Amino acid sequence: MRRFSGTGRWRIFIRSGRLLLLAVLVVVLFLPQSVRAQERQLDLIMRLVSHYYRVDVTAGRDNNFFLELNNIGNRPITGIKLSSEQPEGWIIVFNPDIIDQLNAGSIQTVDVNIKPPGSAGRGEHEINFIAEADELRKVEKFWITVKSPLWLWVGIGAVLLLVIVFILIYLRFGRQKSQTL
Repeated sequence: MRRFSGTGRWRIFIRSGRLLLLAVLVVVLFLPQSVRAQERQLDLIMRLVSHYYRVDVTAGRDNNFFLELNNIGNRPITGIKLSSEQPEGWIIVFNPDIIDQLNAGSIQTVDVNIKPPGSAGRGEHEINFIAEADELRKVEKFWITVKSPLWLWVGIGAVLLLVIVFILIYLRFGRQKSQTL
């Protein structure tokens, strides 16, 4: 029977334990400060609130929406000025367009009026909302779908025309049957 001497294995285990402790110590000492303690951070989220999943507007009319500004950072954001980049001829108005301060964890709702020109083409158009503050600048892209009021009237006119045609056909063939009897 062989007698087992574990001194060699224990010596490797102790050395690897020391190496592990040294590696943990080096990682903790040389990691960025933001990982070890919560850094003061700024972040702003903008969300356009509409009544539907999509954001639909009618050409040539005022279309009112709400823009939510959410400060998800852990310090206040001051001097927020709202503006937009939109297609030519579009009018976008923010009310209010300047927010003095938005505290950490707070939400501010802003009225937004989007008025595309009457000649705006149907389909999706890109609009960028810009929030420039003393501490940061945030740009959010939104896709706006333009619905033309002309198509509404064309649809109503087509339905009315169809009803009138059916009435005329009924009156004409209804008279022929009564005359032959």
